Amino acid sequence: QYKLLEMDFVMKEHSEGIGQNQAHLEKVFGSMLWAISRLDQAVGNNLTALQAQSWKILSRQTICSNHDQMRSELFSLAPRQGLAPNARSLFELQGMRHKGPFESCRDEPSKMSGKYLLRASNDVEPFPAHCEQTKFGGGWLVIQHRFKGALDFFRNWTEYRDGFGNVDQEFWIGLERLHQLTSVKPYQLLIEVEDFAGDYRYARYKEFEIGSEVEMYSLKKLGAYSGTGGDSLTYHKGHKFTTMDRDNDGAPTNCAVTCEGAWWYNNC
Repeated sequence: QYKLLEMDFVMKEHSEGIGQNQAHLEKVFGSMLWAISRLDQAVGNNLTALQAQSWKILSRQTICSNHDQMRSELFSLAPRQGLAPNARSLFELQGMRHKGPFESCRDEPSKMSGKYLLRASNDVEPFPAHCEQTKFGGGWLVIQHRFKGALDFFRNWTEYRDGFGNVDQEFWIGLERLHQLTSVKPYQLLIEVEDFAGDYRYARYKEFEIGSEVEMYSLKKLGAYSGTGGDSLTYHKGHKFTTMDRDNDGAPTNCAVTCEGAWWYNNC
């Protein structure tokens, strides 16, 4: 009987130990389940955020793709028949600022140098022009640009009247446009030159106006000179414009032919 009681006591101890171990295991298992649940929740949140970010990226890629497609389609458009010969196509205007036309570069509000549409009044057709907005206080219209000699400036009257070249590269703006602009607002003239060694000079005149084609685009007004390049223009003030096929200078020969370039020549 004593042996049975001892065995029963031992079995009870084992049973209690097993119960304690089971409770401990259940507690550990519960903690593991809680940790797994938290981890699963964190992974789910990260996955949701990743999916949202992926949708944003996909949306932006779609927008960019549509933009590129639209731009490609715009550039592939051909001008319709029936447009006036002097109408400006979308391709000529796409590189310009979206605002304009302005009556002068000084009226352009952003004050950033670049290409804009200008016109002297509502009665004339706008034209693309380059505005210089940083040098000498800004507001300057570039009327001629030569920097590498790629464009031939030995041209006839019609070409000098209407203008030639590319406003993004070398060009002459045109006498008729100069007349339209300078006859309705006061203008100054700034001439900048720089040689291949980097020697820079300029000549500035306080007033500048040219006449109409009937007046042979004469140099009607030229104000006081200032600068570092020397005054070589006052001598020609009041004289008409001369080209290779229109001799309006005071010399016995055509100065435009002699000098291989059109100008307001007094003499040569």
